[in-house]
Amino acid sequence: MTSTPCRKPHLPRAPQITATEPTGKLPPASEEDVRDLWLRDARVLGLELDRPELLDLRLTDCDLSGLVATGFVARRVELSGTRIRGVTFVKGQYDDGLVADCTTSEMSLRFSKLRHVVFRNCDLSGADFYNTTFEHVTIDGCDLQRATFDGAHVTCLSITNCNLAAVRGISGLRGAQLDVSDLPAMAPAMASDAGILIRDA
Repeated sequence: MTSTPCRKPHLPRAPQITATEPTGKLPPASEEDVRDLWLRDARVLGLELDRPELLDLRLTDCDLSGLVATGFVARRVELSGTRIRGVTFVKGQYDDGLVADCTTSEMSLRFSKLRHVVFRNCDLSGADFYNTTFEHVTIDGCDLQRATFDGAHVTCLSITNCNLAAVRGISGLRGAQLDVSDLPAMAPAMASDAGILIRDA
């Protein structure tokens, strides 16, 4: 992950957390703004958040489901081994993030800006990156089948060792750096985007 289009590492800054032990639940009255928190084996379900600030968070082996956040600000937020289902974060900004070994279903980051964010070894199949801005972002070893990149804006995006079968919005990846080994899976989508009809042999 050291070779990137901008020739700079995309490594995010780690969360600055004072706790030495994780907790299993959100503290009271922390739904809109959450900071300096380490959660493990926690379930966070069914929240609708308006302009939340999420700062210096670590979520380990958690379950996030049915969350909607509009106009969010997330900085130094790290998720590992976490299940992300029906989570929609839109019209916000995510800086210095690590998402590793996570599984997602119906995850959306539409109209959001990602800066210094790394996705590593995640199932991102069907993820919605419509009109998302990628600035110093790496996606490594992830399943991106059926992910949507329509209208995306790439400043610097490195995609390595990923499954790109049936991705949508190929033109939104203009300027991204991909491994040559990932191109065959993209070929049908690239042909469709160019208006080329593929017939069966």
